[in-house]
Amino acid sequence: MARLIKRYGNRKLYDTSESRYVTLEEIGRWVKAGEEVKILENDTGEDLTAVTFAQIILEEERRKSGLLSLRMLREIIQHGEAALQGLAATVDRGMEVIRSAPERAGRRVQELTQVGERLGQLQRVVDETVRRSVERVTAFPAFAKELRRIERSIRALEARIGRLRDGSQPPSNSGPDGGVTPPTT
Repeated sequence: MARLIKRYGNRKLYDTSESRYVTLEEIGRWVKAGEEVKILENDTGEDLTAVTFAQIILEEERRKSGLLSLRMLREIIQHGEAALQGLAATVDRGMEVIRSAPERAGRRVQELTQVGERLGQLQRVVDETVRRSVERVTAFPAFAKELRRIERSIRALEARIGRLRDGSQPPSNSGPDGGVTPPTT
C-alpha cells in the first residue's frame, strides 16, 4: 500500500501514516528507496503525485545534483511524455544489452573452445598424414640408399669444415665421398 501524503492549502505536506509534516527531500528519499508514495490535495482529493515528483526533481537540480542534463530537460519541455518514453526505451535497451552480456560472452567462449578443439583434431590428422607419408617414402630401397649417400656427404663436408676452422689442412679437390673431384673449367 502506498504511503499517503496530503497537501494542504498552505502547501505543507502531511504524512498520514506517521502523523507529521514532511519535506520534499524526505519524499524523494522514500521514492529512491523504492517506497510507493501518493500525494493528494487535502481539499479536493486531486492527485498531485506527478507534480510533487517534478518539484523534487527541480529541487535536486537546484542543488546541482546533475540528475538530468540541460539537453534532456529541453527535450522534456519540447516533447513532453514522448521524450521520457524515448529515454525509458533507451535505458531499457541498454539494460537488456547489459543483462545479456554474460550470456553472449559464454556463447563466445564456447565457440572459441570448439574452434580450438577442431584445430587440435586437424593438427593430429596432419601429423599422422605426414608421418605415414614419410614412412612410405623411406621404405623404398632406392630412397634409403640415396639418403645414406647424402648422410655420408654431409659428414664429409662437416669434417672438412672442421679442419678448415682449425687451420689444420688447406682446401683440396677431394669430393664429398673422399674421392678427388676434377677441377671445373
